[in-house]
Amino acid sequence: MVYGGKPSTGCKNCRKRKIKCDEQRPACTQCTNTDRICPGYAHLFDLVLRDQTELVTRKAQRRDKRDPRNVRATATAAERPVTVVVAGRSDGQRPVGTFCTSSSNIASPTQSGYFLPLSLPKSFHDSPEEQAVNGFFLNYVLIPRHPHSKRGYLDCLLPLYQNARHDSLLSLATTAMALAIEGGSPSTAHYRQLSRSFFGRALVKTGRAIRDPVESIKDETLMAVLLLSFYERVLATAETKDISGVHDTGAVALVKHRGKENGKSEISARLLLAVQTQVVDHCIQTASPFEKTSADLDSLRPDAFESAASRLTSLSARLSDLTAYAYPILKNMRQFPSQEQLMSILDYAGDVEAQLSTWPDTVPNDWHWRPSHTFDSLPSQESKLFVYNRRVDIYHDIWVASIWNSYRGTMLMIQYLTLQSLGMLNPPPLSAFAYRIVTAINKVQELIDDICGSVPFNLGTKTFGGPSDRSEVRYPDDGINKPSSDYRKSAAGLGGWFIIEPLKIAARAISLRDGQQDWIVKQIERIQRIYTIKKPIDDPTSAMPSPHCPGGRG
Repeated sequence: MVYGGKPSTGCKNCRKRKIKCDEQRPACTQCTNTDRICPGYAHLFDLVLRDQTELVTRKAQRRDKRDPRNVRATATAAERPVTVVVAGRSDGQRPVGTFCTSSSNIASPTQSGYFLPLSLPKSFHDSPEEQAVNGFFLNYVLIPRHPHSKRGYLDCLLPLYQNARHDSLLSLATTAMALAIEGGSPSTAHYRQLSRSFFGRALVKTGRAIRDPVESIKDETLMAVLLLSFYERVLATAETKDISGVHDTGAVALVKHRGKENGKSEISARLLLAVQTQVVDHCIQTASPFEKTSADLDSLRPDAFESAASRLTSLSARLSDLTAYAYPILKNMRQFPSQEQLMSILDYAGDVEAQLSTWPDTVPNDWHWRPSHTFDSLPSQESKLFVYNRRVDIYHDIWVASIWNSYRGTMLMIQYLTLQSLGMLNPPPLSAFAYRIVTAINKVQELIDDICGSVPFNLGTKTFGGPSDRSEVRYPDDGINKPSSDYRKSAAGLGGWFIIEPLKIAARAISLRDGQQDWIVKQIERIQRIYTIKKPIDDPTSAMPSPHCPGGRG
């Protein structure tokens, strides 16, 4: 492919008029000011894959007029390696692998201004790892998202992966992760087995990197450790195994070793937040305290770095400290909790709930969900499979929905602790506690209704087929604009992973409306079918899930 200059991302009207487009949405300012109908913007990959035959022909004709000797050179050009501009480089070197012919690969620009090598085979015989990595970037990494929803790290992967060697630690970790995710379809289930070999090779390189004084402080190394943790969580969820958390512990140690002086860049700060998010998840799942780790990580975070997602992570850390204190008391089979211990748990839970309750007031205005009536036209019997109580909510994007459900899962776990402690008081709670019991029960119902209302946005009408988007699957919309391709891809690939843990928490409730728990269990089973999660749930109340998704929200 010949580099024909940076493709214009402006609307068609502005490109035709040859003026600068400010790319405002839904309509650019130039079209608005001149009363034109703005036709919108092409997808970045459509621009990259545009037909350049005419451009190449014109360039060749101009060159041949200047020097007829180039005619022979043009005829044999496809037989030689080509120079491709990648991430601002024009030295012919490919960060990952090698470009062999002009038709075998492209350098694809992204919104961040970097270029991603994407293999385009002459025939469809790419290796599974190449197919998985390409799909992973296209369907997960490069999907636009709200800036305040970024407490993960996947959108930081591209600029680091861009300059990694094909056999580097980061490349191996990315390939393992891509194979594990793309192996969620029945037709590609063997990818997960293949991913283990890349995971094993990545572990060997991880041991070498953390002992190297130079490699151990690089963002690439920390990113790779986070990806290995993500990999472990995805496979643990898919195979219903316990998460060891060894990579989370290693990531914390790596962050401390790097120190604050190596964490001043935006990518470094984002990686630090991702470490904190994943450690919070693990501490909640294992009922381990997070207080000391939180102080260590907070001291390393840049002061100016804050978002709605990061605020929720900091507040959720208090839940791990609450569970670490409460569960040993409540689950002690040898000694019944004393009244003082139960009252202490209730006071602690009340404090944590009061702090978390302030979070919804701090989110951006466009984070609030809106009702959708897209599925009202579905037949009654079919609607009951996908919608509970005729409620369908739509969100800014799939990540915003997942963070809201993370908040709901955290609040649910606090209510469960509160109700359990109140139920163990002896004698039974006096009238002074009756209001608190009723409030907790109503809060549980409200939170679970909100989670159920987000299921259609996460899953649509999808019932099988793995993480890829399928044209026959319906997703909710606002009645004006159809679901975008980016939303469909992110929902198909990540929606189930994001919603399964909140659903598991919701399934533990004991005082729901008739049929609601059965509906929740059926949604979990649907997710397991879609993503080839092996073991069906036997007792939804027995799990101790995290309120977050398996990957720490990527």
